[in-house]
Amino acid sequence: MPFLLIMLFVVAMASPGRAETPADRQFAIIFNNTKTDGGFNELALRGLQRFKTETGIDARENIIRTEEESVRSMRNFAHYGIRNILLIGFVNEGAVSTVAQEFPDVHFTLIDGRVDLPNVRSILFREDEAAYLVGMAAGLASGSGTVGFIGAVPIPPIKRFECGFVQGVMATRPSARLLRRFLGSDANAFRDKDAAHSMTDQLIAEGADVAFAAAGYAGTAVLERMAAAGHLGIGVDTNQNVLFPGHVLTSALKRVDVAAYLALRDAHEGTWTAGVQHLGLAERGVDWARDEANASLVAGLAPRLETAAAEIAGGRLAVQPAELVEACR
Repeated sequence: MPFLLIMLFVVAMASPGRAETPADRQFAIIFNNTKTDGGFNELALRGLQRFKTETGIDARENIIRTEEESVRSMRNFAHYGIRNILLIGFVNEGAVSTVAQEFPDVHFTLIDGRVDLPNVRSILFREDEAAYLVGMAAGLASGSGTVGFIGAVPIPPIKRFECGFVQGVMATRPSARLLRRFLGSDANAFRDKDAAHSMTDQLIAEGADVAFAAAGYAGTAVLERMAAAGHLGIGVDTNQNVLFPGHVLTSALKRVDVAAYLALRDAHEGTWTAGVQHLGLAERGVDWARDEANASLVAGLAPRLETAAAEIAGGRLAVQPAELVEACR
């Protein structure tokens, strides 16, 4: 791309109403589809805002919708001289793998995806730890003894949610009947609310009165159907308790905001390192949600969940990986 076009691209990404500083040219963040999705992208934005508040440093931003746009955006930023680029989601793995090799002096941080290159930090979460806790809650809260799990696609992060949930349910309700479904086989499943509606109706028909939705945007359709039926849903990634007050038991949190903030802070302080990082309960990278919206629902459950969370964080209670749990294979 000609230099003038690169300059126009980067200027277009600047935050409005604020003069650029030299430090701002060190950072960029690339969002998928939107910045305000109520999930991963919005959480990453919160991490960026925290970084900006603490340091006064801004970052370039861009929103992409395809792998080709991701590649082009990273290349433009790198050509402009930006040295730290942050992306969200496993869908960027291929793009990061390509561009990181072209610009070995640029630091790339990929949240919730993995690329093994010397200039890439891959941040993964111990989803199974958060899912174990909400699984405990589901087992304790179910009146019918039948609970459901709906995942978007059977990729590793969703499988970790599934397996942690299974273990948590069995820890508090060994006799529980578990119903598990997946919406599809590609990234489109994360937005397929129609499929989520239909699948939730099936679970309800089979007796499920609590359902955990690890399905991104489509998961809100699961919560909606469970609430309409007078049952309980469990949210994911961000705190979704307020979506249907009184009908969202809790949410399994992935602290993408923490991951984004730490990556930006480390780059700013010169302590950024490449490699794979895992964030779990001990690192406050995952958690379960409790607030005013679900206080009455979890009042009797919270002590057991808090004890389990402390034991997992302290290494006294192990959540087993999916490949070691027969029920998760």
